[in-house]
Formats: sequence, C-alpha cells, structure tokens
Amino acid sequence: MTASEVESSEFNPASSGSGLPGAAPSMETLVRTRSRRSWRLPVITAVAVLLIAGGAFMWVGRDNGAGSGSDHSALPSPAASDDGKPATASGMAAATAASPKPSPSPVPADPAYIKVNQVDSSHYENGGVDVYFSLFADPEFKQEIQPMQLAKDMFTINGLQVEKLSLVEESDTVSVNLVLDKSGSMQDSPNMNVHETKMDLVRQAAVQFIDGIPSSAKGQFEVLTFSDYVPAVADITFTSDRTMVSQYLSGLASDGGRTALFDSLTKALYDTNEQQGPKYIIAFTDGKDSNYGSSLQSVVELSRQLGIPIYTVGFGSEEDQSLSYLAQETGGQSFYLSIDDDLQTELHRIYDTVFQRYVKQYKLTYTPRQKIAPGQPFSFVMNLNSPRNQAQTGELTYERKLDKNSVDVQNGLFEYQVNYAQAVNTLDFGVVRSNVDEDSKFYTDLRKRIEIDYVNASNQGKPKIIDPLENYRVESVNQLQNGSYKIEFFKLFPVLINNKQVHEADLNTYTLVWDSLSDKWQVSNFGREECSIYQDRSDPGSLCSDNGVKKLYSGNPWPN
Repeated sequence: MTASEVESSEFNPASSGSGLPGAAPSMETLVRTRSRRSWRLPVITAVAVLLIAGGAFMWVGRDNGAGSGSDHSALPSPAASDDGKPATASGMAAATAASPKPSPSPVPADPAYIKVNQVDSSHYENGGVDVYFSLFADPEFKQEIQPMQLAKDMFTINGLQVEKLSLVEESDTVSVNLVLDKSGSMQDSPNMNVHETKMDLVRQAAVQFIDGIPSSAKGQFEVLTFSDYVPAVADITFTSDRTMVSQYLSGLASDGGRTALFDSLTKALYDTNEQQGPKYIIAFTDGKDSNYGSSLQSVVELSRQLGIPIYTVGFGSEEDQSLSYLAQETGGQSFYLSIDDDLQTELHRIYDTVFQRYVKQYKLTYTPRQKIAPGQPFSFVMNLNSPRNQAQTGELTYERKLDKNSVDVQNGLFEYQVNYAQAVNTLDFGVVRSNVDEDSKFYTDLRKRIEIDYVNASNQGKPKIIDPLENYRVESVNQLQNGSYKIEFFKLFPVLINNKQVHEADLNTYTLVWDSLSDKWQVSNFGREECSIYQDRSDPGSLCSDNGVKKLYSGNPWPN
C-alpha cells in the first residue's frame, strides 16, 4: 500500500469513528485522524529502515562467516515441540541430555612379536618360572620395539595372570661367558688373499665386543680359552672388571693345539649355570672340533636342560653348519665373520643383537600349573594385550631344569671323561686322580691300567690313544639309597681294528660319590653294559669281542 492509499483510506468516511454511515467527520475525529497519521508514518518508515538494515547485516554476516570457515548454516535451528510450537529452553536441555553422544572410535593396537631369549625354571617346584623376552615389530625379529611402560596385568601365560614383570636393566645383572678358540687351526688366514689370521680376528672381535659395552650396563664376564683340552678352571672367572678382561684378551695367542670346542662349551654351561639372572654363552671359533667328553648333540641337550642359550661367532672362508645348528637349537643365534666384512660394523651389530638385547629385555615370572619332574618338558603360550601392542607366541616347550645335585653329578662325570682321555694320552694318572674315589677298587684298577698297562703298550710301539668322541649323551641319572648316583652314559668314538677305522658304541654305568675334601663328585665304580662295533652307518653292528660284554648296544649310535 502506497502513502497516498494510506492517506485516502484514513479519510474514508465509511471508516470514520462516528458510527454514522456516510456522515462527515467531526473536528475531533479529524484531529484524531490527523494525529494518527502524524505518528504512524515515521514509525512505519523507521521499521522499514530497521528491516532493510537488519537484512543487510545478516547478508554481510553470512558472507563474512563463509570466508572465516564457520558454517552458520550448519548451526541447529530451535527445536519444535510435539505441538509444532518452538521448544522452550528447558525442553531443549532435556532433549540434549536424552541424546547419547557418539563415542570416539578406538585406535587399534599394533601387532608385536615376542622373542623368548631364555627360560629359567630353577624355582619351578616353588612356583616360579622366569621368562626373559624382547618385543619386535616384525616376525623376523629385526625391528626391536624400544622398552616401554608395561604392566603385568597386560600379560597372560596359558590364559592366567603372571606374578611379576620388570625390565632386566633395572633388576638383574647379565652374565656372559666368552668362549674363545686358540687352537692351531686359528693360525690360518680366512682366505689366500689376506695376511691376518683367524686368531687376529677372534682377538679383535672379543676386545671390541667388551670395549663396546657402555660402562652403565650391568654385566659380568668369564673368559674360557681352549685348544687340545678344556681347562680345569677358566682363564678369568666371572667378574665385572671389564678393563682386566679386555687387557687379557688383547694378549691372546694361538697355542697350536686341537679344537675341543664342545668340551669347552660344556664346561662353560656348567660354569654359567652357577650365576643368577639372565645369562648366555658366546663362542668365537672356526668350528673345527675335537672332543673327549662331549658332542654337538650333548651340548644342545645340556643347554636345554640348564636353559642357557649359546651364540656363535664363526670365522673362516665358509660358514660352519654345526655352529648354526648349535645356536638355533639352543635358542641363540649364529654369526659369521670373514676378512671381507667391516669388523667394526659387524661386531656392533652382534653387540646390539646379543648383549644390548639382554640388558633391554623384560623379565616375567609366572606360576606353572603343570606338575612335572626335573628334566621333563613343559609348555606355555604367552599373550600381550596392551593399548599399544598385541602379541601371542605359539606353544613353546622347554625342559624343567634338573636339581642342583643332578647337575653337579653330571659335571663330575664330564670332568672325569675329559681328564681320563688326557691322562691316557699323556700316560699321566695324576691328571685324572682328583676325579676318582681314592678308597675304591676302581681307583686302584685305573691307576694300574694307565701307569703299567698303557705305558708297557706304548713302549712296545702300540700306544693307547683315546680318540675324540663323535657322539655322547647321558641316558639316565638316578640317586641310590646311600646318597650316591648312578649314571648311564653312552658314547660313540672311532677305533682302529685290523688297520681299519671303525666305530665303537658303548653304554657304560658310572657310580659317583661326594668327596667333601675335594668338594666334588668322584667316580667310584664303572661297568660296561652294552657294546657294538659298526663298520659304517648302514651296519647293524656286531658284538665287541675284547671286553667281555654280552649285549649289543640297543640304541641309535649316530649323531642327528
């Protein structure tokens, strides 16, 4: 409606306030009409201006809002009630409270892989098995996950909660036994193109391994060098004095002897077993072996019984498969170094893989539910369920550790075997004297055999020589009522019959008694139960003819 239309309408007599149709307006009416006209026009004009200004403001606001990244069109309009009227503030609050807020999507945990480095079942009977392990981001165990905050309730063993969880570097000292080959074969160079010997590489490797360990790392070390025979006592028994260890290693030289590797590893296992906490053996050798009391398989079996891994560092022109097998079967890892390698880089890698891993690993303790005897197998499955990582092992099987007496008795027999071979080969009964019970008939018989029979044979040009064993194992260990132990012991070794080399397999029994004066187990009796001669692996065996044994060996004599 235009202004003139409004004015015409205002003066329409029909719409006047007189109540009389068609009558002319009175003066009073005219005055009131003019008064209304006088204020309505400014008000209408003002309202129009405000509406126009408000519309312009809202347009500018929308335009500015789009430029600033705010989406005003997305803001909710006032909610309507059920009857179509705008909702009140209290109604909107109630609606907001009734509507559930969407929860954020959970972040999935990354997969992890558990590498069990060692299992210590020394306290199995008292309800404690210690599992030492590391976490990796890949199934090949190459990308180690750095230590992080983990709680024991994140782990289960066979579906049950564990008792304890800790970082090794905060709770334990790592024990490392360095077994070093100084035999004659180490005087050779790795290949024809270089002048450095394998002994040079071993010495450098061992020194750099020790010197590369940070002073803050908690570790203790034993050094055991070997050639013809394993020493009765290690060169350096376990110590945390790394300077002394490094200086001793720097002067290491070959003595030209043979390679009693497996005997030395056996002694290292027994020595290392006396230490508490995480432990392992690392052997530096070219792998060419000659032994008198041990074999490859016997070392593997003893390592499993004691729960001590063996790592090997081989040197030479080609990798020795027996070293790889030994490391794999004992839970360790094998490395191979040649003169073509960057020794510093390779040794740093070995340090990271071996010592650093043992320092940075975790230690978990759980209570086993399986009731088994010492030496028997037990299994477990380990799970990790943390906010960051999830992992599960397959079923892992280990042997419950033998009791201390059984381990010490086996060690006593091992020492006897090694020293007996050396005593016969050198015609010196004194080498084995401390391993034999002086009050027994066996002592008298053995002394006569070495000092008289074998000496006479040697003078006649027929020396008695004990050849290195090719296979060996303890078949059983049983304690007798008087406290002594009876051990069934199998060994396979080469012999010369009618100028032809064949193999003899013996199943012997040894009785060992404790001697408080020498503080060791000594052999007091010996018997041979079974004996066979084999021409080769295909030969079923024939009865030995020179020792009165009436029974063929009943087992499989050959190494795996």
